[in-house]
Amino acid sequence: MNDETKPAPAADYDEFVDWERRLSREAPLFRRTFEEVHASKVIDVGAGSARHAIMFAKWGLHVVAVDPDESMLTQAAANITMNARELAGTGGSIELVPGGFGELVSLGLGPCDAITCTGNALPHVTGLSGLRSTLEDFAAVLRPGGALVLHLLNHTRLLSGRPRAIPPVFRQTREGEKVFLRVIDYPEGDEYLDFDFLTLVRGEAGDWGVTHRRSLHTALPIETLRRELAAAGFGDLKELGSHDGRPLAVEKDESVILTARRAG
Repeated sequence: MNDETKPAPAADYDEFVDWERRLSREAPLFRRTFEEVHASKVIDVGAGSARHAIMFAKWGLHVVAVDPDESMLTQAAANITMNARELAGTGGSIELVPGGFGELVSLGLGPCDAITCTGNALPHVTGLSGLRSTLEDFAAVLRPGGALVLHLLNHTRLLSGRPRAIPPVFRQTREGEKVFLRVIDYPEGDEYLDFDFLTLVRGEAGDWGVTHRRSLHTALPIETLRRELAAAGFGDLKELGSHDGRPLAVEKDESVILTARRAG
């Protein structure tokens, strides 16, 4: 077995996620939320490979896709090119912007009608101060009454049960069979979670190669999110356990979906 410690390529992210299934499941909630606020401009923060941004643009929206990772933006550009024919004539558009949390104001990206932050991107903020500056930045570019949609792993459940891994995902790819693993460590103090992302690839000879990277995540249990969203000027908070609108079962659900509105 060959073991390499290096960032997994952005293309791995697209292979890890079953995008057709995921977007079909999530689309109704996003579409309903955007329609409720009569959105025409959406900022997708931590946009990754732009799969959500492409879906939003197909609905005729102008989408600003923001991500700090150059490799993700490169993959996003490739995905947009592959979808150019479907995007043509929709009236929608996508702008790719390199940037991180707390930088929307300084990048001059406001105002907008909705902000999305999905795919467990939000825990990449740096501590509680990073969360606060991020939510303040969101509020500063979001028009009064605009919508915020957050989607992340349920840290309340993780900190309570302390599972060491998230179930693996198997994919058959052009490079061979791949297994994606996420292993979790819990540093003292419950302020952070350490995630090891491992990708195992079985080659033609049957041997396995491994790439992995470690990512420190700020712990964001639901009570912290409630408190900080309110402090940043967000109200009408809805806590969901799935994109079909089911209320959050905080001790059971793997993920948390939060929708909120910027106070007027």
